[in-house]
Amino acid sequence: MIKTSRKPGYLIDPVAFFIALVAGPLVVTAVSFWILLIPVFALVFGGPIYLVMGTPLLLIHLRRNQASVRDLMFLGFLAALALFPILGVATQVIGEQILFNGGFFLLAFGLLFGPLWAGAFGAIYLKLRRDFYAVARAI
Repeated sequence: MIKTSRKPGYLIDPVAFFIALVAGPLVVTAVSFWILLIPVFALVFGGPIYLVMGTPLLLIHLRRNQASVRDLMFLGFLAALALFPILGVATQVIGEQILFNGGFFLLAFGLLFGPLWAGAFGAIYLKLRRDFYAVARAI
């Protein structure tokens, strides 16, 4: 067999990841809840989507790339943007236009809160991550 070298990857600090995953959206909501309570509703409606879609995306991204707040914010924006075609397909399958109208309205807020939550996650993760996890290793 031919031995192939693997691209170095990063270990993920599980404690820092979990704390940042939960605290990121909560910090953004706590800082900005006074804006017509929109962040509170965003937390309620977008929180489950953030956990279901964001957790694997963040794990994959952090495993392969050095963590940076800017890259994570861009990832959050792309993840929110990717939900629009899914909404369009779901609307066509179900056949309810009101689903598209309501979903489009909520996803528009996702384009704002997705990057903010991912950026807050990144800032918290980088602050809490131990040095051992910051070095690329052959995995």
